[in-house]
Formats: sequence, structure tokens, C-alpha cells
Amino acid sequence: MNTPPPLSETPKPKLQWYEHVWLGLPFVLVAIGGAIGGACGGAAWAINHQVFRKTEHPVWKYVLTGLISGGAFVGYIVLAGMFTAFFRKDR
Repeated sequence: MNTPPPLSETPKPKLQWYEHVWLGLPFVLVAIGGAIGGACGGAAWAINHQVFRKTEHPVWKYVLTGLISGGAFVGYIVLAGMFTAFFRKDR
């Protein structure tokens, strides 16, 4: 029995420069928050990249990735607050 060749995926078009800028906005958290900001920003960038590639509707791409970037900022605030509360000297 011959098996059919695997279906090749159609290549996605490359992202434009402004799309890379939009997806990378969470990396601003690195400048604000060092390692915690870098972790939140890097995770948000990775998720944004996947969402941007898989979402067909152009408006939804920006809405969803904007929400993810905002969520990364909120996550940073929560994690940084927990970190500073844990390591406070006045305990």
C-alpha cells in the first residue's frame, strides 16, 4: 500500500515591520521590570506571535494581541508586587 505524501501547509506571509513592533510591545516590560518584566514580556510576545499567525481577521489580530499585552502588564504588576512583598525588609 502506498501512502499519500503529506499535505504541505501553505506558507504564511511574512510579518510586516509594524506588525513586529506591535507584537514586541510587551518587551517594554524588560526596561521597567528587569527579569520579571522580561519573563512576562517574552511570554506575551510568544503568545502574540502565535495568535497573529493563526487569526485571519485583521481587526481581531490587533484586539486579541492588545489584550494579551495588557494581560502581561497586569501579570507583571501582580508578580512584582508579590516579589516586593515577599522580600520586604520591614517584616
